[in-house]
Amino acid sequence: MVEKSSGAEKSMGIGDKVGTTISGATDSSMINNVSEKVSGVGEKLKGTVKGVPKSTDTLSNKIDLFLNDKSDQLIKDWELATKEDIIDIEKRYSKISRDMGELDSRFNEYRGFTGKKLKKIEDRLDKLENNE
Repeated sequence: MVEKSSGAEKSMGIGDKVGTTISGATDSSMINNVSEKVSGVGEKLKGTVKGVPKSTDTLSNKIDLFLNDKSDQLIKDWELATKEDIIDIEKRYSKISRDMGELDSRFNEYRGFTGKKLKKIEDRLDKLENNE
């Protein structure tokens, strides 16, 4: 962007305008204004950070206290499993595994017994059918 003016001024580019603005910004009023804004931001930051503990140990302790206080509610809300829940599930799984092994062996035993009975019944049916 080039700005044209009449008279002795030459055409100015954006870089020239910025340079002129910066070089002309040495006014004490401009510096004071920036200084006030920076001070205001610093005060806001101090107010925001005032409630945060300086030590991470203190923060960790506060988090631990909060979690201990609210742990039952968190477990309920998020449907979390506790150590006792896991131990109970492991015991139940072990019992089921043993029971399944026992059921499998009993099933195989009865399958053999039933297979023999069915064989006898088939033999008897064959005899009856062949006699006719």
